[in-house]
Amino acid sequence: MADQEKNIDHRLEQPDQEQSLLQDVKENGQVFDIDGQHQTPKDVIVHQMRKTANNKQDEEDSKMMRRDTIRKKKRKEKEDKLISARRLKRLLRKKPIDKIKLAYQAYFFIVSITVLALSIVSYRDQTVSQEDYQQFIDNVKSDTIDDIRFTYTNKNCKTQFGSQYSSLFEYNWPGTRIGCDCSKGYNFSTLTALNIDGFFRESFMLGRICSQDLLSKNCNTVNVQQSKVFNSWNDGSFGRPFVLCARRQVGINLQSNKTNCQSQNQITCGNGDNIFCVPENMSCPITEIGFTTNADHQNLTQINNTKVGDIVSLGAGFYFYFIKNTSGLPLVQFRVTEGDKICRRNLDQNISPNRFDYPLMLSRRQLCENNDPNFQIIHSIDEEQFYLSNNVIYLSEKLPYFNIDPKFNWTLNAKTYIPWSPQCRGDFFDQVIQEGDTLHYVYTALRVQLGVTITYFLVIGLLFNVIGTMTACNFAWSCMATRPQSQYNYIFLTEIGFKILLQVAEIIVIIVSFAIIDGKRKIIKQINDDGCVSDPVSDYLFTNLESDLTKSAWSYNLANLVIFTITLILDLIIIKHSINKGQHHGAKQLHEKEEHQELDAVQHGDSGSGSQQENKSEFRLQIKARNSTLMIIYNNYNFQALICKQNNRKYQFFTYYYKCLLSITLKQVYHCTLKKQFQMMFFCILNILTITNKFILIYNQGLGVF
Repeated sequence: MADQEKNIDHRLEQPDQEQSLLQDVKENGQVFDIDGQHQTPKDVIVHQMRKTANNKQDEEDSKMMRRDTIRKKKRKEKEDKLISARRLKRLLRKKPIDKIKLAYQAYFFIVSITVLALSIVSYRDQTVSQEDYQQFIDNVKSDTIDDIRFTYTNKNCKTQFGSQYSSLFEYNWPGTRIGCDCSKGYNFSTLTALNIDGFFRESFMLGRICSQDLLSKNCNTVNVQQSKVFNSWNDGSFGRPFVLCARRQVGINLQSNKTNCQSQNQITCGNGDNIFCVPENMSCPITEIGFTTNADHQNLTQINNTKVGDIVSLGAGFYFYFIKNTSGLPLVQFRVTEGDKICRRNLDQNISPNRFDYPLMLSRRQLCENNDPNFQIIHSIDEEQFYLSNNVIYLSEKLPYFNIDPKFNWTLNAKTYIPWSPQCRGDFFDQVIQEGDTLHYVYTALRVQLGVTITYFLVIGLLFNVIGTMTACNFAWSCMATRPQSQYNYIFLTEIGFKILLQVAEIIVIIVSFAIIDGKRKIIKQINDDGCVSDPVSDYLFTNLESDLTKSAWSYNLANLVIFTITLILDLIIIKHSINKGQHHGAKQLHEKEEHQELDAVQHGDSGSGSQQENKSEFRLQIKARNSTLMIIYNNYNFQALICKQNNRKYQFFTYYYKCLLSITLKQVYHCTLKKQFQMMFFCILNILTITNKFILIYNQGLGVF
């Protein structure tokens, strides 16, 4: 017996033969399957590939399951949303149309139209532009001329006489655009101003080059002619062209006149209101120029003094002269134009009556409605002579129907400084120029205001007004299906938020424009009141500018400011009322929500246990007692709001802590923030005695609302 046990123990101590063999094989790198069968390397690779394929299949199955889950969830949400939308429509059918909200939307629609109309009128009624004021500044800041020379061969005055010299005048010919002429010899003389544009659009195809098909139909491409500068003149009788070169004294202008006149070492030119002073090392500026056939005009040849004037021969008995130190103001501006008048806006190019400009021109001339009488004609030549003197007579060959007609005249005109009263010069004159340099801020502010007003009209007057009106008429918005009771409030608060944002932006723009306009308006008014200008163009400029700034910009902006301010105050009052109403309603809903949650928690308990039944009954009694306490606190809070309404500070004091106590009792931080929770808890505990005394007072007086 002992020997058998010994043999058994000996077998137990020896390792299993199969396991020993497997262990040896594993150590030699051999692989076996689950059943211990030997596997070749090929079998191992196949096994791994199957395992990888199975893993991929599992991943694909997992992805498909997730996709199915997402589809089911979206389908369920869509069905819930559809059910909620049907429920919302049923609720809204029973709800009457809110006439107060409709009146509110109508009010803001009228307001948006009114402010838009005022902004458009304010911007449209600006009769004076920045270019008009800049024209005035360019004149008074023009440098005086103390010498004029001429050249035949070189049109570049700087190259001929030095850097101080430049052309006396320059006419900018704008150039033409490309076209395709398919007119086939049309009689241009039969065209009128009414049908010329249509003719060139159809026959010249403005801005297009001829295609191969059009070229095969005898159409011709009209090449572009680049812009050119005309600065040559002649005697009007096919004489030799010449260029007049003027030397301008930089920094000697009407603005610096008073400073020069106050200097001890100065030369006084002119007299009376036209007095003009220059430093002693300079001669008086040129005040008169002209052309003559008299070689001794005003004895200039005998005087032979360039400080008084000079006269030079241009050939064939034709002379040019200039005179200094007369009773007039210095000549500073020169213009060449077709016809005998310079436009009131000097940069506009005039054209003769009953004539229309070439349609291929990049900038076409028009007959001026108003002229600048300060320009005086110096000399006149016909159109053919003008184009010949500038060596561009070939344009009539390059441009079909470009007519150079000798029956139309071109004139050289000169203008002095704008007459400006001596009492308005000095520091005040500097302010006038400075205000002109910043006048563009007024027009920029008006454009920004118009843009904000248009946005206000589109967003508030149209978009939100339509949405608000449809909501007030109980239109069911699908996006509001889950919260039908707050549908209008949500849309209303979004609308009022955008409204306040745009109104604040508009008020800021109006206040900024007021600040800009006010300073300029006072200076322009002083110019008109003191009679600083006497010429008709400047009088028109400053009279209309004062009217624009005072009646248009100032008055309309003031009306807009009043409207936006009243509307903003109204919106803030409505928001405050909505917030107060929302807090009162929110506390009540919070109380009801917690009550329903606790009742549901008890109802879902197991009803099979006797001890749980007892706990359920006991818990219901606790809820009932607690709800009674909550209603006492809630009603007392409302009662205190009525009692303390006459005393604002006392009302705020009690309602603040009653809200806090109510929120803590409901286990919600309703009125207190998280950072101040402990502080408010401390103050609430201190007021428990006060609340208890109020309960007793209400109960004894029979005023409780329990």
